[in-house]
Amino acid sequence: MEEKNKLLSFQTIVITLIFLVFLNLLFLDFVIFDRPPAQIIEKTVPLVSNACPLSCLSEIGKATKEATRSVKLASITSSPTPTVKPVSQAQAVPFVKEFFVPFGTGSNSSDDWQDVSGLKATIDTANYGSIKTVAFEASVRIPTGNETAYVRLFNATDKHPVWFSDVSLDGGTPQLLISKPITLDSGNKTYQVQMKTSLKFQAFLDQARLHIITN
Repeated sequence: MEEKNKLLSFQTIVITLIFLVFLNLLFLDFVIFDRPPAQIIEKTVPLVSNACPLSCLSEIGKATKEATRSVKLASITSSPTPTVKPVSQAQAVPFVKEFFVPFGTGSNSSDDWQDVSGLKATIDTANYGSIKTVAFEASVRIPTGNETAYVRLFNATDKHPVWFSDVSLDGGTPQLLISKPITLDSGNKTYQVQMKTSLKFQAFLDQARLHIITN
């Protein structure tokens, strides 16, 4: 009898729970599915009644083009093109050329002017254009070292010394002697090297040449 009462009590609890669940479902159905649907609010953006017409847009486009062209012109005029100033002929640096006319080597022991054998050259001044300066150069040595040796250039064609071409060495130290500026006679002339000594001791000419500079 006691077990039967327990079974009835258990069934009662189960039925009660099922009833409560059913009531809960009915309540949810009423709350969720029976509510009216939410209203959809639509917002419409009103059209601008005072929008710029086509004629207005055309004027704006023209104004923009004019402004752009003005900026371009301003940028061009603000950066002027540099001008190249030509160099005048008076400012140009002249082109200088140097020429050396060798005569050779020799020796002499006379006390009067005498031709040094084989030391001559023919020079035509027309071949050098505009001559700026001419100098006679001679490398001289005296082995004894106790006399003076003299060297000069002689115009063998016209039979006269070349003025200011004389150079001299006193003592035994070999030196390169350079004359004062000289002038060559115009045209085709033959020039001869001449030497003399003060005491008739042997003097040597290791080199003789003309140094010509032209413009």
